[in-house]
Amino acid sequence: MSRPLSVVYGRDREVIPTLIGTHAVSNPRIVDVTFNRGVMWKGTGLEPVRVDIDRAMSPEADHIADCRDLPFADGSFDVIAFDPPHLPNAAGSQRSSGIERQQYGLTGSNDFGHGDNIHPLFAPFLTEAKRVLSPEGIVIAKLADLVHNHRYQWQHVAFINAATALGMTVCDLIVKADPAASNLKSSKWERVYHFRRAHCYWLVVRTGSRCERRAS
Repeated sequence: MSRPLSVVYGRDREVIPTLIGTHAVSNPRIVDVTFNRGVMWKGTGLEPVRVDIDRAMSPEADHIADCRDLPFADGSFDVIAFDPPHLPNAAGSQRSSGIERQQYGLTGSNDFGHGDNIHPLFAPFLTEAKRVLSPEGIVIAKLADLVHNHRYQWQHVAFINAATALGMTVCDLIVKADPAASNLKSSKWERVYHFRRAHCYWLVVRTGSRCERRAS
């Protein structure tokens, strides 16, 4: 059996089956609590239960609910997928082009729909995830750091810290570099203050102190 690499040059559909196949139980019950239009699941062969907070952004959702307050019983799922906004606050403002607002439901307000500093969302989500997950369940979380107002927002670090504070274990990571991620150009970039981000992190989190999946 070959050992999967920790860096993937490709798309989410190439990462998700590896995460689940390596760390989840066989035939897992999967829920995506930030489904939107489910683009990352296309081509994976997996069909999660679809949850989103906004029907307008996710017309195919099975449930409309906040990821911090899920309508499921304790221990209902083996995998919870979490993919929050990865765009800065300015993308949701009225002065932006509006493309991100249309695609991701960004609001520019302080309800964590703005995509900038969403750190306060992590602990309540993870608390709910612990309740909904089975004993061998995992969270697979897609996190991307971003630059806003010339400062880095270290979202993956904040997520790891929130999980650790709740007694959960962040047990694995894949760095995904999308081949299309560096195509964005802008006439506003007269000086370079930060590198152009072309990667994101996929983290695997377990509910307790054990990292590896127990033998079935």
